[in-house]
Amino acid sequence: MEIQFITDAQGKKTAAIVPFEERERTEAAKEILEHVYLHGIIKERKNKKPTVNLDDLLTAEGMTRADLEKRGG
Repeated sequence: MEIQFITDAQGKKTAAIVPFEERERTEAAKEILEHVYLHGIIKERKNKKPTVNLDDLLTAEGMTRADLEKRGG
């Protein structure tokens, strides 16, 4: 099955029907790229001092370390 396009009355593409297998491959590729991107960020920041510490971030979100422990277990 090929990608099928849905058009409006003027012939402008408004949607696409993508075969499930192609969508699955695209999602897998996207996840790999996200991991590569995040790896690059982590590597770049590895030896840098954090700009925000965990407690300040939690406070800004209205949370505490105890909240994290509740969610984790």
